[in-house]
Amino acid sequence: MKTIAICNHKGGVGKTAASMALAEGLNAKGYRTLLVDLDQQTNATRQAGAKIEDAVTVYDLLTSFEYTAADGIQHYEHGDIIPGDTLVADAEVEMSKLDTPLTMLADALEGVEGNYDYCVIDCPPSLGIVTRNAIVAADDVIVVVVPDTASVDGFGKVYQACEAIRKNKRLNPNVTIAGILINTYDARGRLERSLDEQLPEVAENADTKVFETRIRKCVSVRQAQSAHISLWDYDPECTAAEDFKAFIDEYLNQEEN
Repeated sequence: MKTIAICNHKGGVGKTAASMALAEGLNAKGYRTLLVDLDQQTNATRQAGAKIEDAVTVYDLLTSFEYTAADGIQHYEHGDIIPGDTLVADAEVEMSKLDTPLTMLADALEGVEGNYDYCVIDCPPSLGIVTRNAIVAADDVIVVVVPDTASVDGFGKVYQACEAIRKNKRLNPNVTIAGILINTYDARGRLERSLDEQLPEVAENADTKVFETRIRKCVSVRQAQSAHISLWDYDPECTAAEDFKAFIDEYLNQEEN
């Protein structure tokens, strides 16, 4: 099982849309996929139609040794998901009391590694203990940015967090930043042109790359989220769906090479 954490220190960059598109797109290609919703807003959970009440959620996996990932997995039309929980917003207080606060998710996922080809983790918009759990559990980190300075600065903070975790051999010395994915892109925009100019150097300094695929700005993404429907069901021919398909192919080709 290859585990991919989708993150940025800044909110509002489309991490959930990218996480769901990646997990569900890989599933459509025949891969066995597991989506983990660490974002306390639980948008992925609601969009997948997963239940939170009377269910084992990511909160339970992060704060207790009583459960494993297998206890929380729910199936839906486009793969499997471990549901999020609004309680994750308060999880860090409970996790700070544990002996192993940064490895809870990695430990929970160990038992299902043979059941999936890919695990995609939708991270919260912060770099606290919850997101660092995702980085510790991940093989690859993909940082989603939009055309603004704050999200690029957020990439820098993710890079620093990954470096700190990589340098600790007891955490995850093999985690890599697979690349930067530009979301809500408009080729005519001034900020987009500026981003295209500055990001390659930023990526090179962090020993990573900017994915060639840009996810174009598309109203269907938010409409699908509001309707709690997969983008692949809501508008599979929209520009964002086309771009996410191209991104998945680019990511898979990168893996092969």
